[in-house]
Amino acid sequence: MRIPEGEKDPLISERVFRTPKAIGPVLVCGLPGSGYVGKLAADHLVSSFKLKKVAEYTSETFPPQVNVKEDGTVDQPRGEVYFAPTTKGKSLFVFTADAQPTTSEGEYALADAVVNFAKKCGVKRVYTLAAYITGSFSNSPKVYGAGTSKGMIESLADKGTTLMKDGGISGMNGLLIGVAALRGLEGACLLGETSGYVVDAGASKAVLEMLSKVVGIPIDTSKLEEKAEETKKVISQLQAMAEQAREAAPQQGRESRPGYIG
Repeated sequence: MRIPEGEKDPLISERVFRTPKAIGPVLVCGLPGSGYVGKLAADHLVSSFKLKKVAEYTSETFPPQVNVKEDGTVDQPRGEVYFAPTTKGKSLFVFTADAQPTTSEGEYALADAVVNFAKKCGVKRVYTLAAYITGSFSNSPKVYGAGTSKGMIESLADKGTTLMKDGGISGMNGLLIGVAALRGLEGACLLGETSGYVVDAGASKAVLEMLSKVVGIPIDTSKLEEKAEETKKVISQLQAMAEQAREAAPQQGRESRPGYIG
């Protein structure tokens, strides 16, 4: 059952530190998933713009584990919303989390809580950052997109996003923009092309560069470029290992074939 707007969901505990009334705010969401595309991008935004935490969420539907910190202490998984003004007339909210909820009820509850908080802060557009899994490696990842309105779709296409024509966007990345639409906001998902086999900083960089064009906020991705180069090295190693395995397979087959079958 969907919780009416403004009412608390028992699955989610929300702690609000501040409710900024921002000028021209957008909400960008990136959570752990395939290739960590969205999570890397969201963390990069928080770090680059020195965003401050304004709300956090805990839930019994997060994975049953604790996170070990650098000092050896542990903490339960949580979701967090960060905020800061960026350029003149624009402000940025970023939502990220240690994990996605493990149940559909938890996903709906968390998405609803985050969108409602963003709406109170004056947000009218929600963007989620995710992975578009192809199963193959790309040195120049494409960015795919989908939106909740014709206007959002046109905005994505005008900036060079490859529009999705079918399929689905699962988990929080799809749900957040779906709930945004239910709450009277616009939403779009930007998906970076990735193999799905490795943590893909290159796809995260591509998604952030597209986001920068779409929302009109300059984003420095130089630190992600360093991580992207590391990703390329890992991919090259994996490709070399795969090629060696293919070359060795026929020879191994001949050597292992028995000389007599009874």
